[in-house]
Amino acid sequence: MRETAETTAEPWATLLVQLRGRSDDDGAGIDLGELAEASERLEALATLIAEDPRAAGVETRDTSTLGSRCEIPELTIYTTPDGLEGLTAEVERLGAELHLPLRLTPAVRTDDDWRDTWKQFYAPLVFSAATTTLLVRPSWIDRRPGDPELELVLDPGRAFGTGQHETTRLCLELLVALAEAGARPDRVLDLGCGSGILALAAARLFPQAAVVAADNDPEAADTTAENAAANGLEDRLEIRAATVLELSDSFDLILANIRPGVLIPIAGDLARRLAPGGAVILSGVLGEEAEDVLAAYGAAGLALADRRDLAEWCALVLRAAG
Repeated sequence: MRETAETTAEPWATLLVQLRGRSDDDGAGIDLGELAEASERLEALATLIAEDPRAAGVETRDTSTLGSRCEIPELTIYTTPDGLEGLTAEVERLGAELHLPLRLTPAVRTDDDWRDTWKQFYAPLVFSAATTTLLVRPSWIDRRPGDPELELVLDPGRAFGTGQHETTRLCLELLVALAEAGARPDRVLDLGCGSGILALAAARLFPQAAVVAADNDPEAADTTAENAAANGLEDRLEIRAATVLELSDSFDLILANIRPGVLIPIAGDLARRLAPGGAVILSGVLGEEAEDVLAAYGAAGLALADRRDLAEWCALVLRAAG
């Protein structure tokens, strides 16, 4: 029998995550007056679920999304059939924790066309500060005339971080700004490296630096290694499956795009890894959470040197007080 594309295509799965409105049968959904706040919590859920190794990608759609007719924001999570049940349970748990009324629609597909539709939502990103410019682009989009020399090629994959999310963008903006300002760190740590995007950006922007990418998830370490090889930077990164407690080195620049639930408890340990005169960039922080993060790091001897905000998220640059 001749095999067809339909019989040979590897099955994939999606989980559609929608906010439930008041018009739903049980009346437990949100109304329009609550939409802005619920949308922020849904974006926080997207950030958290993108860190799950079972999630191959997370796509947010709203009224500003190309080709979308969504009046209420929704998420599509891409995964495998084996990962679908576990991801559904995790989204239900996070939704309850974030007080989000959700409607979940899982689906398993074997056709080819749908698996590339999400690519239209990823575009090259350029981060620029005067004379320093960094391009981040997916592999399926070729370089264009005039594109900056410094670039990273990163595809959405098994770990969080392609430059599309606000928290990652803020970190990249600050890294480019530091490079433009003449920063020359000898040692850089990307803590909770995910895809490795921040470590790779540091390797591009600071060619003299020794860069350590650390994550307590071995899958993230593997993904970082793959992305480093794809960008010809495998010799520039030391990749460790480790937490901050397992690191004894000191660093001139520490990058941590992690939620406050992790950032706050490790404030003292992270501050002790910072070399004299060094800087810490923290992201993964909602604007309303910044004061709690700053209080924890202030108690550890670090003071705010810069802050940038994008949508509901912020990134903080901290240095040793005094």
